[in-house]
Amino acid sequence: MLQDQISLAEFVLQEAREKCFEIEVKAFKQFEKEKKQIVEREKSNIQEEFNTKFKKKAQQERIKHSALVNGARMRLMNARNQALTKIFSDSQYQIYKMIRQDERFYEELLKNLMVQGLIKLFEHEVVIRCLYRDIRHVRNVIDDAISEFQDILRKELNGLEFEVTIDIDEEKCLDERTLIDNSIKSVQDYSIQESAQEVISKTENDKKCFGGILMTNKDGLIVCKNTLDVRTDQTFQDSLPIIRSTLFGK
Repeated sequence: MLQDQISLAEFVLQEAREKCFEIEVKAFKQFEKEKKQIVEREKSNIQEEFNTKFKKKAQQERIKHSALVNGARMRLMNARNQALTKIFSDSQYQIYKMIRQDERFYEELLKNLMVQGLIKLFEHEVVIRCLYRDIRHVRNVIDDAISEFQDILRKELNGLEFEVTIDIDEEKCLDERTLIDNSIKSVQDYSIQESAQEVISKTENDKKCFGGILMTNKDGLIVCKNTLDVRTDQTFQDSLPIIRSTLFGK
């Protein structure tokens, strides 16, 4: 009887040990499973955080690089623009010097501008506005300009005879613009702000100039702007592709 009780106790104890071991194994497996999930989740979080930081850093570097490139491009554009406006300034001043020093050259230039204006207007009665100091020069070449204009019409339009008269509006002279000699300055010393003084805006180019003429029909509705400011600006704009190619290459 006692032996049976001992055997039963040992059996129960063995069952308890096995059950305990089974619980330990199951708990260990559950622990390992959960540990693995936690590790994988944390690894994923770390990787995601790293990728986010990497992308942010890469984006910052791209922005920084783009800003450096754009800054360099802007400095290059400003330097080129500075060089071009310096050339324009020097060109205008050279013309300004020539017309002030050589009256014969200037009167020939005025005559040619007058003939071009007559062809463009094609009016019987034309009014000219000019600088006050240029009135006598304009008056000196009016007859020659009319004669040359009429010769052109006869030649190009089968002997067409076209009478035209030109009056100088001495009461509404153009305002004179004095140019500055910037030729002694280097490109680096010539500022973009100064260049703003070298070009007359389209709202002002029928009011002021450093030479040339402005022509209209009798009632002033048709206008031909042949001031030296307008013509030098037109010529410069037309020549920009060649100038850029020569200075900076293609």
